[in-house]
Amino acid sequence: MRLDTSVAAVVAVMTGAALVGCGGSVSAGNGAAPDAGTGGPDAGQAQMPGPDASIGPGPGQDASASPDATPADAGDHGSPSTTYPAFQPDVPQVMNNGGPTLAHPVVVTITWSTDPDVAKYEAFGDSIGGSNYWSTLNSEYSVSAVTSGTTNHVHITTAPPASMSDQDLQTFVTTNASSATSGWPAPTDQTIYAVYMSPGMSLMLGGQDACQQGVGGYHDESKTITTPFAYAIVPHCSGATSDDSVMSASHEFDEAATDPFPGTRPGYVGFDADHLSYEYWNQFQDEVGDACEFYKSSFFATTEATFAYQVQRQWSNKSAAAGHNPCVPVMAEPFYNMTLFPVQEDAITADLSALMAGKVQSKGFKAIVKQPRTFQLGFFSDAATSGPWTVTPTVDAQTPLTDNSGNPIANGTATVTLDKTSGLNGEKTNVTITPTAFNAQGVVFVLFTSEIQGGTSKHYLPILLSEK
Repeated sequence: MRLDTSVAAVVAVMTGAALVGCGGSVSAGNGAAPDAGTGGPDAGQAQMPGPDASIGPGPGQDASASPDATPADAGDHGSPSTTYPAFQPDVPQVMNNGGPTLAHPVVVTITWSTDPDVAKYEAFGDSIGGSNYWSTLNSEYSVSAVTSGTTNHVHITTAPPASMSDQDLQTFVTTNASSATSGWPAPTDQTIYAVYMSPGMSLMLGGQDACQQGVGGYHDESKTITTPFAYAIVPHCSGATSDDSVMSASHEFDEAATDPFPGTRPGYVGFDADHLSYEYWNQFQDEVGDACEFYKSSFFATTEATFAYQVQRQWSNKSAAAGHNPCVPVMAEPFYNMTLFPVQEDAITADLSALMAGKVQSKGFKAIVKQPRTFQLGFFSDAATSGPWTVTPTVDAQTPLTDNSGNPIANGTATVTLDKTSGLNGEKTNVTITPTAFNAQGVVFVLFTSEIQGGTSKHYLPILLSEK
């Protein structure tokens, strides 16, 4: 994920109304969501839109739609279907904000000579580009195979410092990349310098130890030399293994290729205008690696003959839109979840002033305190499942977000009932939500969790209820 070093660095880039944070990208050692994995990237800082940014209704949507504009038919529960998925899922897309992707990325692996895992990191950088894993992640984002090799291996022979801050690393990378005598390959706009910090080195972010914050890495861009380039920083945290470092690198390499210049020319970052609820759920961590990192199922071992590493699944717009698991490579088991029917949604507003983001518009459901709001959800899967799955709504006391001081943002309160709590592809449930209080942002965040008995993962649908 990209790294933000100050509130002033956070802005909104409005192309297709995506929410974008400037700066670099942070990845975390441990996810924060209920299905969070261990050892995977991204717990970083929230990326927020700028003051009064609007991610408002798309073409043809009526911003003045009233609650219950299209009430659900309480008698309609659908029926099981052998068309997969039975409904066109309402899923977000990670937006292309107009910045470039790396059409021909080149990885330069930078290590300290004393690091016992140098050979592993170099082999990873040399082999990822030709793997099926890499092509599966990137074929839809105009990113081709990574190239590397022995001429792109850099060994730092001086003793590693006890700690380095992100500013130290920016200077370190930029100075050496621009020096004709450093021994570093000269940068091009396709270069990703991958810096693996040695065991025992501390990465300091904002004056705090990154590992203690759960940060497993970040990517950023050069800012002070003529040739722009991307770089990724991977710390080796106490208690972590080289597999953990490689897993973080897989996350950062892909984000550096799809969003190489996040501070100046953002690429793929930010969920689309209609899905602010997913920004809440992902804590505004919204590059292609971030969008999948909070799930245990995203971390797996490849089995390719020439590429056998622990890596992370990452977001695919194409797979999501087709009703498959949005995190690719997809798992062998069928993907299942719940979907909203957008015709029932309203234009809503969330007041993100506590995040220096002003009032933000999106899609969700308008409601009035103590008055029920009813709508439908559809059960869908991309293949026959082993049986029906159960959907459970929760309204936690806190939203997934924290304010600019790191304090949890309180949620609103509501009661939620479903007239059908389990189902199969093609069936529907009628949901009634009665808000009892909205939070300071004017919303209630509700999460629907789908789980099939005996399954290996859960799936989630976040929604927002709004008083405006």
